[in-house]
Amino acid sequence: KKGLNIVASSSHLNEKTQEFIDLFKYPNIVSTGSSIKLLWVAEGKADIYPRLSLTSEWDTCAAHAVVKYAGGNVVKCLKLDNNFLNEKNEELEYNKENILNPFFVVY
Repeated sequence: KKGLNIVASSSHLNEKTQEFIDLFKYPNIVSTGSSIKLLWVAEGKADIYPRLSLTSEWDTCAAHAVVKYAGGNVVKCLKLDNNFLNEKNEELEYNKENILNPFFVVY
């Protein structure tokens, strides 16, 4: 899809995130804080938010609820050989022993 609005962090933009963004033709990249990125997807200001670097549960849990009830998804993302796969479409989970989130995509 051309002209997709992707939210990403300019301060946390890493190689994996850039590889994800490079999958799209002429994306519009916008930078803001973690929770705001999720809320922009829920609001429709952004189409997708790939997070391929570390966050904690407290960075995402409240905004995840807003995305979910706005009809969006927050799913775990696995990077395998230039493909970003989550065949089971597994939702991000909370109240884990380790409070760090796996990589995820919001759409």
